[in-house]
Amino acid sequence: MVFIMLMCIPHAFAQQKFKVSGRIVDQKTQDPLIGVSIMEKGTSNGIMSDMNGHYSLTVNKGATLIFTYVGYQTVQKVVNTPTFNIALSEDTKALDEVVVVGYGVQKKSSLTGAVSQVKSEDMVARTITRPEQALEGKTAGVSVLSSSAKPGASPSIRIRGISSNGSCEPLYVIDGRMATDIGGIDPNDIESMEVLKDASSAAIYGSRAGNGVVLITTKKGKGIGKVSYDFQLAFQSLNKIPKVMNSEQYIDYYIDAGKLTETGVYKYWDGKTNTDWAKVAFETSIMQRHNLTFQGGNDKGAFYLSLSYLNNNGMVVGNSDIYKRYTGMINANYHIKPWLEIGTNNQIEYYRNRSVAEGSEYNSLMLGVLQLDPLTKSTYTVDNMPDNMKEILNNPSTYGTLLSDNHGNYYGVSPYQVSGNVNPLIMRDEAYNENRGFNINGSTYLNFKPIKGLLFTSRLGYLLSSSSTYGYTNDYYASSQAHQKFMSVNAADYSPTYFQWENFANYTYAFGKHNMNLMLGTHYSESRTFGVSGSITGSDVDLGVKKDDPLFYYFAYGTSSATKAISGGEAIYTRKYSYFGRFNYDYANKYLAQFSLRADAADNSILPIDKRWGYFPAFSLGWVLSEENFMKDTSNWLSNFKFRLSWGQNGSTASLGSYLYANVIASTGGYPFSNDLTYNYGYLPSSTGNNQLKWETSEQTDLGFDARFFNNRLSVTFDYFNKKTKDLIVTGITPSTIVGNTASPVNAGNITNKGIELELGWQNKIRDFHYGIRANITTLKNKVTYLQESLDAIDGTTFHTYGAITRFEKGKPAWYFYGYKFTGIDPKTGDPTFADLDKSGSITDKDKTDIGKGMPDFTYGITLTAAWKGLDFIIFGAGSQGNDIYSCFDRQDYLVNKLTDYTQDRWTSSHTNGTRPRAGANDMAKYYTSSASVYDGSYFKIKQIQLGYSLPAKWLKKCAINSLRIYGSLEDFFTFTKYKGFDPEVTGVGSALGVDKGSYPTSKKVVCGISLTF
Repeated sequence: MVFIMLMCIPHAFAQQKFKVSGRIVDQKTQDPLIGVSIMEKGTSNGIMSDMNGHYSLTVNKGATLIFTYVGYQTVQKVVNTPTFNIALSEDTKALDEVVVVGYGVQKKSSLTGAVSQVKSEDMVARTITRPEQALEGKTAGVSVLSSSAKPGASPSIRIRGISSNGSCEPLYVIDGRMATDIGGIDPNDIESMEVLKDASSAAIYGSRAGNGVVLITTKKGKGIGKVSYDFQLAFQSLNKIPKVMNSEQYIDYYIDAGKLTETGVYKYWDGKTNTDWAKVAFETSIMQRHNLTFQGGNDKGAFYLSLSYLNNNGMVVGNSDIYKRYTGMINANYHIKPWLEIGTNNQIEYYRNRSVAEGSEYNSLMLGVLQLDPLTKSTYTVDNMPDNMKEILNNPSTYGTLLSDNHGNYYGVSPYQVSGNVNPLIMRDEAYNENRGFNINGSTYLNFKPIKGLLFTSRLGYLLSSSSTYGYTNDYYASSQAHQKFMSVNAADYSPTYFQWENFANYTYAFGKHNMNLMLGTHYSESRTFGVSGSITGSDVDLGVKKDDPLFYYFAYGTSSATKAISGGEAIYTRKYSYFGRFNYDYANKYLAQFSLRADAADNSILPIDKRWGYFPAFSLGWVLSEENFMKDTSNWLSNFKFRLSWGQNGSTASLGSYLYANVIASTGGYPFSNDLTYNYGYLPSSTGNNQLKWETSEQTDLGFDARFFNNRLSVTFDYFNKKTKDLIVTGITPSTIVGNTASPVNAGNITNKGIELELGWQNKIRDFHYGIRANITTLKNKVTYLQESLDAIDGTTFHTYGAITRFEKGKPAWYFYGYKFTGIDPKTGDPTFADLDKSGSITDKDKTDIGKGMPDFTYGITLTAAWKGLDFIIFGAGSQGNDIYSCFDRQDYLVNKLTDYTQDRWTSSHTNGTRPRAGANDMAKYYTSSASVYDGSYFKIKQIQLGYSLPAKWLKKCAINSLRIYGSLEDFFTFTKYKGFDPEVTGVGSALGVDKGSYPTSKKVVCGISLTF
């Protein structure tokens, strides 16, 4: 008995409990570390450090504590004292980052594909309202194009050039859910964005990855409970106002042209009016943003809740260009068992926006600002109204209604100019258009770990959406080409739904120096759309609604004789089914390989049954040269060096849908062939059909390296890519025999994109001063290499009645500018002259040629950061070089105002060496569709200059505040360019790439903000 009791004494002491506490700090900065996990080894007993880095835990005496924190080296320590402080050091290998890839994650050090990453710190405290904007200038190989910078506008992303004559938008994947639009995510809620640029990294998404893939990972809860609030206020104004002719220059020009006389001018002009229409149309406006987040977590689970509000009132005077958005995010995960985890990621969005007319030669408020004559006032009272307006006011049944501001001021109507681009105040108020809707989307997943190394994931992604539009056009008069004597009302509702179900397994196995991972999975998705639209239109004898009052501008108040129309219905379901797999292997972290294959089946509404399956293979190899024994002597200056080589194929059918490949027979109507009241109905082919139609395929080869030098302070990433897209889906082919009205799409084109990408980074610390530099540059050479023999070219965007001004043609860049080559001004006549390329002796359409391109030769971006104690500073700029802009500001058929260089250097009898045609010159239609209308579109824009200050923690402790930062910024304030229009960064996209028809420009902003964490 005594012996047994003596044997139990050590165990009794071993189980003795005691309380240990302490503080955890960063080894370098001595700053407290929040949310460090402290676990008693071999037990589930643990806790996390608080906001001051403190912890307190009851443990067994002599226990081993494990301290873990993301980005820091894990430490295990035996504790025998009640007080135990510790300093954690950064884990340089962990800081090498884990990068999200398709259906998993990888260490960046083991990546063999071309993947660029944008982190949350690149989005914090910027005025970007959509995630796509965060990619501009931050990653090589990615271009952010904007056809409009109006509030709420969606930019377009191009990854490594133009890969199709149809849609070139990348695939977006949000927490595993595939999407075509990401506007409902507040950038503050994004943890990281990965861009899969080469075919090997994107091939796991197969048929939808032909234009690249953007993976978005939203924020997850972590650490102790935390509440954060971010507020931002921005004052927006017009950055650049093009210089147009003043009143005297306008009069001089058009009298010289023979279009005006002094008598005609002074009949309406008061001799002093010189209206600056930019000042009339634009004002300083305000954008405000609020973001409130709640988060927390432990070793069992975590949650992240976010609420955001955005109110952006655009630069146009009044409230006609507004974007309001309410968003919420709910992310949570929980480990029910050590082998079973469930999680969900959800985004909720509600939006409302109004916009003004833009981007058209016929109806653009921006062109109205540039083109309207300066002789007309913006408003007139009845007492000082010119005769032409009195005539309109007194005869509304003949002309229509003069619009006013409801305070006795009528909007000016020009007596000199007939155009669709009129007084911007009329263009603002002639119509009302509003778009609103909601999106509920996300994914819910289950992670199951039945055995060591095996992770099975089942994930359901979903989208419930609805968007509605409502608008009306007033009865108004602005010119003989812009008027309406009745009301028109339109409304529509569009409700798409989407879901996807994916099941995939990752198995990881290692032995010796061999490391392997195998991933296999399936994907099924289904989408449905339902929409309905209607309109009411009056006539010259019927207003269309029962009362001319906004309260009656609805369908319920339409008059019985108004023209009514309704259309819509349920669209065909679109389904996709896929199998996919990937195998990763590395030996001793030196020799890396990855192989993947995806098989996709398209819905029968997209491709014929025999051609609907597409197979998209890829492989990549890597060699970590710095891990070789013969490189050990270089470790004092070379931290890491890795070569990469990849090849793969991706696909796209973005240009297809609704059975375009099918043979369709349509009715031609009924015909009477006798005197009897009987009709015979005829039918003919409306499309020829093409049962050989198949996927577009992008094949890409990439060769690159990643390197870090001087203890990771200098980083270099280099890539050379060669991307070939074949079997382009082309419409407009002329069949060899006349068998129907139209020819179905065919695979009839190839296009290549080649280029070099270089990313550089440097970061260092000198005592309390931290600084960093990041820069990237991308070169691009794009060329159409094949078009089906029956096609000379594919016409793109058009301008007025002049025909196509962009083209898709073999041997040329995609959508190059097509027009006459301007050779100068005839010194004898002052008329423009053009190159007679076919030597026919006259200038005809056959003399049109390549006169420029909207695609740049290279794009670049640079970011400089610095921090000293509580101060931080950032300056970020981006630009492009070698791209042109086709200006559609001028026409020969109207007395539109012009840029000042038309009058400053035009040909006159006393200035015969002028570079601009004489006023009233011949062949001006050719001049406006020639290289004379093409400008250098290169630019460099300083996108952000920001200074911030974080208050010392010791000042905030008494208020229970963890951190408080205030900042001020100048955004999009400085632009360096030769382009004379509003904004070289905002022009057309797609087939209108680089074409400027009066797009809404980017505003310059003065920003102040505050970030607060409890």
